[in-house]
Amino acid sequence: MTPTAGNGSSTPRTWSARLLGAFSGPSPGSGGSEDRTDPSQILPPGQRKAAMTSLDALEMKLSFWALAVATVVSIAIPVYILAAHKVTKRGGRSITVGPDAILLYGAILLFCAVGFFALWKRKRTILCFDFFLVGFGLTVSLTVVGFVYIFFGAWLMLRAWRINKYGTTNAKVIAKEAAARPRGRERKETAKASGRSPATAGERKPPTANKRYTPKAPPRKKIPKPTE
Repeated sequence: MTPTAGNGSSTPRTWSARLLGAFSGPSPGSGGSEDRTDPSQILPPGQRKAAMTSLDALEMKLSFWALAVATVVSIAIPVYILAAHKVTKRGGRSITVGPDAILLYGAILLFCAVGFFALWKRKRTILCFDFFLVGFGLTVSLTVVGFVYIFFGAWLMLRAWRINKYGTTNAKVIAKEAAARPRGRERKETAKASGRSPATAGERKPPTANKRYTPKAPPRKKIPKPTE
């Protein structure tokens, strides 16, 4: 029997959707309790910290496929190198590449396992640094792919910064919020105006007396000369 969605419909779900649902929870079309939030909605300051440390549906999906590709690469490349018996020459000696490849891609495979755990727990910070480590490891043999993973981790951190500052990751909403906020001299004038009370805004206070007044020194007394 073909698995169907949980809301009673006969639409079959693919194996990738079921595997992704194991990490991200019920999908939006499966009748789960989790609802997809509107990306244009601005979160209040009290909810930004939780959203900043967690992951949304788009980030979960992209992170899952990125970790899956890195896992396949970290398994396939060592197998290919060991099967081809590749060697390299250093100082007139031939050195087998297999042990180095097993060590490098074994570490990348370990980082992928940590990434899947962070994805399951929806931990953005751990997942970002995990993508950095995977990217740096892949730059040894796959430079372009490695930098893609590094930029992906930076993209996740950028979205967290946007949520913390603006309450949303929508670029159009952020542009409107940034245009509406005062800048430079306007911000300083607004701060000065808010610091003054309305009753004394148009009045000038008289100068106050200086408390550090130094009195004049008394005249010196003349000492009479001694008489003989």
